[in-house]
Parts: sequence; C-alpha cells; structure tokens
Amino acid sequence: MRPTPRHRRPLSCRSVGRLLQAYLDGELPDARAVLVADHLDACLRCGLEADSYRWLKAQLAGFATDPDQHQLDRMRRFADRLAGEAV
Repeated sequence: MRPTPRHRRPLSCRSVGRLLQAYLDGELPDARAVLVADHLDACLRCGLEADSYRWLKAQLAGFATDPDQHQLDRMRRFADRLAGEAV
C-alpha cells in the first residue's frame, strides 16, 4: 500500500465510484490516481469492483475487429450523398 499524502484525505467509496472509470482509462491526474489506487488497495469491495471492470474491459476488447472495407466505402458514399443533398 502506498502512503497517502499527508495533506490529502483518503477518498470515500462514493468518490472512488465516481472516478473509477476515468482511473481505469488512465484519464486522472497523477495525484488523484494515487488516491484512487490507495483506496482500491485498502477497500475489498471497491477493489473487487475495479477488478470486475478490468475483466469486462478485457473481454470486450476481444470482440474488436477491423472494419470491413467494403462496408466502410458504402457508408462513405451514402454520407457523401446525404451531404450533397443537404447543400
């Protein structure tokens, strides 16, 4: 467990819940991320929730595929036609 900076209070479960997705996506400033990580290390419930999100994110990443080029071309032509009609 990392030491919490003395000038900052530990985060509550509610605060961590609001920040969890941003934390897992690497979108929090370093100081805030450290506080979230400290809470996740210390709180079994929040730590398990974070683990569940990580697992789900990894599973969803497995479904990602490269788009079909033919479908993309059709969508572009359709969008171009719509844009031409709007002028």
